[in-house]
Amino acid sequence: MQFEIRERSRSLWSWVLVNETDEPVLESRRSFPSRAQATAAALAFSQLVSRAGRSLGGGPRQVGFL
Repeated sequence: MQFEIRERSRSLWSWVLVNETDEPVLESRRSFPSRAQATAAALAFSQLVSRAGRSLGGGPRQVGFL
C-alpha cells in the first residue's frame, strides 16, 4: 500500500491510501490548503497506525505505577 496526495480542487489537497491495484482503501476526511500539509498529515497518520500495530499484543493493558 502507499499514500497518494491528491488535489481535490484548485487549492485543497487530501491524502488517499491505495492498495496494490490502486483502489482507495482510506481517504482523509479533511482537506488541506497545501500539498505539504496533506503530506505531513499522511505521514502522521502512518506513524499512528504503525504504533497501533506494535501495541497489538492482545493482553490487557497495565494500569498504575508499577
